[in-house]
Amino acid sequence: MDPSKLFRKAALEKLSSPERLDEMMQIIAPTGWLAVIAVGCGLVALTVWSVVGDISIKVTGKGMLLRGGVVFDISSTTEGRLAEVLVKPGDHINVGEVIARLDRPALRLKIQNTRADISRLSGQGYRQSAADQSLLRQYRAQAEELKEKIATQEEMVERGLLTNTTLMGTKAELTANEKAQGQLRSTAVGSQNRVADVQQTLTELENELEATSKVESPFSGRIVEVSVEAGDMVGAGGRLMTLESEELPITAMIYIPAAEGKKVRPGMAVYVSPTTVLAEEYGFMVGKVETASDYPMTPEGLRRVLRNQQLIQELTGDSAPIEVRVQLIPDPATPSGFKWSSSEGPPMKVFSGTICTGNVTVETKKPISYVLPLMRKTVGMS
Repeated sequence: MDPSKLFRKAALEKLSSPERLDEMMQIIAPTGWLAVIAVGCGLVALTVWSVVGDISIKVTGKGMLLRGGVVFDISSTTEGRLAEVLVKPGDHINVGEVIARLDRPALRLKIQNTRADISRLSGQGYRQSAADQSLLRQYRAQAEELKEKIATQEEMVERGLLTNTTLMGTKAELTANEKAQGQLRSTAVGSQNRVADVQQTLTELENELEATSKVESPFSGRIVEVSVEAGDMVGAGGRLMTLESEELPITAMIYIPAAEGKKVRPGMAVYVSPTTVLAEEYGFMVGKVETASDYPMTPEGLRRVLRNQQLIQELTGDSAPIEVRVQLIPDPATPSGFKWSSSEGPPMKVFSGTICTGNVTVETKKPISYVLPLMRKTVGMS
């Protein structure tokens, strides 16, 4: 058999020229160059981005959208039972508008007793006045008789027919009579004064009932919450409802844990995400830090702003957070009236009282700033 037919042609060629020094060696296939070029472009892009790009360092907190950053309490100025509540959440009210009526049983009982006192004193005064007038007429008649008697006795004393002692005794009787008349008049005036005093007290009590039975709003705005209902007993200073001012802009009040919140400074950029809006679809509300509290908020400070212990627990837990007041940037061109990270934001209004989260950009770094320390460490180790 022919040996050339036992082997392939390529194998025979390799045996005939094993070194093949006259041919170029192929290191990478032509298709492999595409991958090399892609990796190279990626490395170049990554290098450029590490120099010119930015990485934002953010801190996050939960909070609420509030008009003016606070809600106002309307409280009862006195104790009583609520006869009726005249408003409901969402109602718009003005300063001085009557929002509830109180029934004050204790004050009504006092008025009833005072009227009874007036009736009793008036009846006693009438009966006493009739008796005093009768007695006063007797005293006056007796006084006239005494005056005539004194005149007669004075003539008799001049003639020596009567002693001066007898005359002085008669004059003493007249003096006692006049004194008794004065006491009767004083008693009548005193009775009239007592009736007048009690009548004045009754007028004051009736005015107090009229004034305190109506609860008037000291603020204008929109009712946010009504915390009582008809029939409830309320004390002086007891909270009846809360409202917000419609004249103030909506502000985001964000509460951030103290360790991270101390990094926040006025002017820092903030992205606010209301719970009623899908951030994945419409983006975030754009704002900036207006103020940040110097110290963690106390429970009393949180209650002054949020007015709701359950809400405070939901937003802050058991921690003492830093309060960050965020000024939302307005944009009349959007349906909500605020600037969003997307083009227009959601096709609806954003209302006060909405729970939200806030991301505050506290620092911006170049990506290469993270690589350089690692490179220095590596070089130092080598």
